[in-house]
Amino acid sequence: MDFNDRARSGRSNQRAGGTSANRIRGPHSALTDYLNEIGVSDHFRNRRRNEQQVEQGVQANNQEATQATSSTTLTEAATTAQADTADAALAADLQEEEQGEVHAESSTAPMRTRSRRAAAAASSVIAVSAVAKKGGKKKAKKGKHSDGDSDFCGSDSNEDEINQRGGLNRSSARKGGRMKECEICGKRFLLRGEQTPDRFLCAMCRRSVDKTFKEQAEVAKRARTTTAPKAAKRRRTKKTEGGLLEYDPGLPTLQDLCVRAIAKHLDQVDSFGDISTQSLHKLCRIICKMRLLDEQTLRLFLGPEKTSVTLYDCTKITDSGMQRLIEQCPNVTSLDLEYCGRMSSQNLLDMARNLTQLKYVRLDGAFVVSDKAWAMFFRTMGERLQSFKIKYTGFGPGAMRALVTHCTALHELQVSECIDFDDSCLAMLAAPITDHEEVQQELERAIKLLSVRSKKGKMAAGGYDDADGYMLAEDAARSVASCDIPSWQPLSKLERLNLSRPYKPMSNQTAMRVVETLGSQLCVLDFAGFKDIEDDFLLQALDKNCGRLQELHLSECNSISSDAFAEFFARQRHKRATSAGHAADGKRSNGLTRVGLDKCYMLTDLVIQELVLYSGATLRWLNLNSVDDNLTMHGLLALAGKIYRPPPEQDGHRGGPELVDETSGCVLLEEIDLSWVHCASDTVLDMVLSKCTKLAQIKTYGCSDVTAFAPTRPGLVYIGRECDTL
Repeated sequence: MDFNDRARSGRSNQRAGGTSANRIRGPHSALTDYLNEIGVSDHFRNRRRNEQQVEQGVQANNQEATQATSSTTLTEAATTAQADTADAALAADLQEEEQGEVHAESSTAPMRTRSRRAAAAASSVIAVSAVAKKGGKKKAKKGKHSDGDSDFCGSDSNEDEINQRGGLNRSSARKGGRMKECEICGKRFLLRGEQTPDRFLCAMCRRSVDKTFKEQAEVAKRARTTTAPKAAKRRRTKKTEGGLLEYDPGLPTLQDLCVRAIAKHLDQVDSFGDISTQSLHKLCRIICKMRLLDEQTLRLFLGPEKTSVTLYDCTKITDSGMQRLIEQCPNVTSLDLEYCGRMSSQNLLDMARNLTQLKYVRLDGAFVVSDKAWAMFFRTMGERLQSFKIKYTGFGPGAMRALVTHCTALHELQVSECIDFDDSCLAMLAAPITDHEEVQQELERAIKLLSVRSKKGKMAAGGYDDADGYMLAEDAARSVASCDIPSWQPLSKLERLNLSRPYKPMSNQTAMRVVETLGSQLCVLDFAGFKDIEDDFLLQALDKNCGRLQELHLSECNSISSDAFAEFFARQRHKRATSAGHAADGKRSNGLTRVGLDKCYMLTDLVIQELVLYSGATLRWLNLNSVDDNLTMHGLLALAGKIYRPPPEQDGHRGGPELVDETSGCVLLEEIDLSWVHCASDTVLDMVLSKCTKLAQIKTYGCSDVTAFAPTRPGLVYIGRECDTL
């Protein structure tokens, strides 16, 4: 090779960017020479391949972070690190493009430089991904946009031209994002994501603005909470409907501490000693509530000095316990036993024979006692019995006939929820109108005549066997001449009659007969559950005969219309006004003190208004449970003395109720039951309490509008309020 050939070869190698160590090349085309001249060579393809690998690594890391944290946003540290890396890469690319245009012939050195830069970018992205994984466990802040795969999408030629005008080239466009200038500090930053924010702020200024907005929101929240009324503090009290075992979490009295200590260590107590009747009743309530009353603890409540025995749970007391009670308390005058299901017929007869001073009897749940035993009990007690109350037992026609005939000195009678009590038993309280009733009552009156003639009353007792004694008394009565049998006499001293919730239907005519017979002397009448009585029972029997009535309970009497109730109360108010000052009507009631109208679903506002106008000055207890179909807030506002009436109809239209009268309201009202009356609310109760200053207990089961912001005051108790039970 001559000198000229070596010179031409050297110039060719210099144009190709080669060195003295690498002067031999293979064949190449004109396209290869052209690409080398414009800077597109192997190092460009290697850089693009490295960028694709970086993109794939970022996508894989983003998917792992999404699966681990269920969040698509990066933490602030990861975003800042990635933005710095992107800024560095962008600056390097800009410098690289400028150098590539000038030194397009040199390919080996730029390829090494770009390879090192790509490796550094890849390592920085891996570091950023590690930070993102670590910070992704925390909840991403709102307002941040995560760097998704769309950030690395390419753009068309128009977008490239626009981005170049804004300071970006093709390389940075492939990485995603655009350069923006911060509106606050003026610093340039890379904006990622496709959405345009409301303001262009860098990361530092964005944090400062978010912090300011957060502080302002907290200040506004504190301002709202201070202006809103605070809910009443929830009392930690343990209540029951009857007040059983109710206590105040405050400092208890010494007496309460002693009572609780005794009840807790009852097995170590031999005697209660000299304690008050009130404390003894409280102890009995606690012991019965804890189901500790049995034949061992019964001795603590017995003694010859006892004149009144009250036991609230006799479930564990057997025949022997009842016999011990009869033997150890011979002077008892009042006997009150609840849940006495183990009491036998013989126990009942022994009470009548041995407790000679017994006058007041109350037995709940004595379902074992037979109807004949009840009849023998009344024949033995006679006119000694002044108050008799039973519930949940078999009390049939034979027992009722004996009670009406022999116990003529009764002041109070309660036969409630007895399975054998029917319409024929109710009819015995009135004069007999059929031959069958007359024959049956004549037989019982003959037995009474024999017991009067026998000074010792052996005929009335009938021996030790109740069945034999019952038959012996009836056989002897049949031998009495009919001319000697006294005529029928009503219970002339009866003042309180409670026949509530019978299991069998009671006819309207029989109920009217009873009221016509006994109504003039009754002060308390409870016909709750008499579902067949109608309007004429109120407007004819009750209105004409019950002038002394102070307590009226007609719960579940839905056959009586609202108009009849309103007219009855209006008539009673008119009679009271016209009879004022007359000596003959001096015993007429001034108004009702206790009224039970619960589950009379169809009552209207007019009924409550007429009731308040008649008995507002005397009413102390009112039950309106479930009176919800037609009752509105204007009816309840009558309790506060505000009487609303609908205006007259004009042109076929009638406006809302108007205030027509104001009274003093129910100033003596102490207890009210508004359960399931949905028109009751905090506003209504606020107005009611402004007039009812003595109101101490309000039942609000099912009243969703009675909330924790309901008016309260010392001594007032809400029972059944939703906010207290949830």
